[in-house]
Amino acid sequence: MLKYLVLAGIVVSSTLAWAQNDEVDEDKVKAEEIVYEKPTEWSVYPADEPVSTFTIKGDELWYATPSSAFMASIKKRTVQTFAKLGSLEGTDIVCMATDGANVWIGGKNGVAMGGTKGFTVFTAENGLPDNNVNALVAGGGKVWVGTDKGLACYSGGSWKVFTTGNGLSHDKVQALALDDKNNVWAGTVKGISVYDGSSFTVFNMKKGMSWNNVKALAFDPRKSTMWAAVGEKDINSFKKSKCNVFMDINEGITSLMVDTQSRIWVGSSNGLVKYNGDEWISDPKQLNIPAAQVQWMQRDSAGNLYYAGENGIVRLSNPYPF
Repeated sequence: MLKYLVLAGIVVSSTLAWAQNDEVDEDKVKAEEIVYEKPTEWSVYPADEPVSTFTIKGDELWYATPSSAFMASIKKRTVQTFAKLGSLEGTDIVCMATDGANVWIGGKNGVAMGGTKGFTVFTAENGLPDNNVNALVAGGGKVWVGTDKGLACYSGGSWKVFTTGNGLSHDKVQALALDDKNNVWAGTVKGISVYDGSSFTVFNMKKGMSWNNVKALAFDPRKSTMWAAVGEKDINSFKKSKCNVFMDINEGITSLMVDTQSRIWVGSSNGLVKYNGDEWISDPKQLNIPAAQVQWMQRDSAGNLYYAGENGIVRLSNPYPF
């Protein structure tokens, strides 16, 4: 679980605090960063194990490590441990999302919906196409769940399942994202399937992608562009059905994030890479984020950036406060 962290050292406590780094090496600041109005400021929410995923629900920072799930109150600095989420074990959690009212937590044995007062668990026995949940996304009054055997949508208290029989490019869904029209983009092992509420449109290598195997997705509402991590090292982007390919960006890509100025962040087992619209930056000294391995990333409503790393969650205060 999280620990109390101070600049002088580490003290174990039941409360939560963070360490801050307000220093910036001005010699390393490139032209693409001149839009900064303040120095880079980051805070660390330390953890005993690598953080695999997280989601933010108001004051609640929900996250998971290999051994358990947790909820940290950002204001009260307290942490709750959830060894079980209803009937779902708190281990092997791989994805989280929030629909505003509930937190959704998915793993190898189904998905749990709820919060601090309790959880309802969904499996293949009561709505899901499969128990192995790989991805979650919520928006537009719906929650989408990607599994090994299809895509499921939860809306109005009931489930609807989509498979290759409905137009999905492959039943194994590994990544999910919503665009500005709440169309769901499902990244599979055989391309991307976009559902507009009535039918699927498929993108794959025949339509310009560099690889079919999709590992991560993130949408840029500012430029109406969807970004995808594909294959072993590549990034593809989609705007108005046009696919742009960026080759050999980084190995072991796990997640993508778009900040408020349309910078593309690439998380991987090898660290971070940032695309500023002109070049891909991988130098840790320039990025100034204390995480060597990044499993998941998320931007909050205030533009602050969060990174799940090997030692906890790093929060970068909005670097573009305008």
